[in-house]
Amino acid sequence: MSMVGTALKSLAALLGFLVAADIVGVVIGTILDILPLRGVSGLLFYAIWLVLGIFCGLLAYNVAGAWATPKTGGKAGAEDWTGLPDARRIGSVILVVGILTIAALIAFFYQIYWSQGVAGEYYVPDSMSHSITFFLSVLAGIVLARTALMPARNAQGPGGLGARDRGRGPNL
Repeated sequence: MSMVGTALKSLAALLGFLVAADIVGVVIGTILDILPLRGVSGLLFYAIWLVLGIFCGLLAYNVAGAWATPKTGGKAGAEDWTGLPDARRIGSVILVVGILTIAALIAFFYQIYWSQGVAGEYYVPDSMSHSITFFLSVLAGIVLARTALMPARNAQGPGGLGARDRGRGPNL
């Protein structure tokens, strides 16, 4: 798949998960707002947006990567997309698209909401502090997925034998 196609699929996946996470956060925030628990802690809403952002980033990264890789045709033993030879390049494209998208959203919302003195309570994108918490945790989720799901540079398939270890077998 071309890098432009991968970038567009990454953008679509990220925007879809951002919208879904925002809807979930608004529903949770509204429920907590009408319950008598509202006055318990102001940090509760930051925690909600933090957790939603991390999961949003993780899911967007994995879905974008799976969507951008060629399909294996459902063969038995087919690898996950992170084990494919092109996975590092695809993961890098997803990471760059995520950074650029989040930066553009922060600039956009600063221009239309946050610089105008809109007093948002704890919803994204109304509240600047909650929104920045959410957006940075989305980026943290993408970076976490990029570092945790990608094979090492010298890894070669399920055995993990790199180029310098080829033919020697695993160390026991």
